[in-house]
Amino acid sequence: MSFSDTQTKPSLWRSDFIVENLPNWIYTDNDEPKSAVECQAKISSLQYTIQDIELQIQIRELELKTGSSRHSSAFDYDKWKTQALRAKQTHMYLLNAYSYWLILNEKSKHTETSKLDKVIKLLIEEPKDFIEQLESLV
Repeated sequence: MSFSDTQTKPSLWRSDFIVENLPNWIYTDNDEPKSAVECQAKISSLQYTIQDIELQIQIRELELKTGSSRHSSAFDYDKWKTQALRAKQTHMYLLNAYSYWLILNEKSKHTETSKLDKVIKLLIEEPKDFIEQLESLV
């Protein structure tokens, strides 16, 4: 995929949830989470994948040091490690995007709860300007 392809593809995420310094393909090639639970599951999966990549790098480094490497040379290992680090970077980008989405959604959830609390308080107190106060919350 070329750089121009990512410029023309539409984002699958609402603009409020886009981290500006992340690559565009994060938002054109991955669906926006549909719920906080789904997002938390994706975050958990990404964290385990990143840990697995780190573990694979450590194992292969030790294999190379002990002489039982699956790589024919240090150069081959370095080529593989470059790919592993790129994969880790990709997963870190996704982790960043999903974490940002979750934080913003949790804040909006608290805002909605706060509005509900205010409406309940208005219903209990029945102030003379009830309608005006209610309209200001909406």
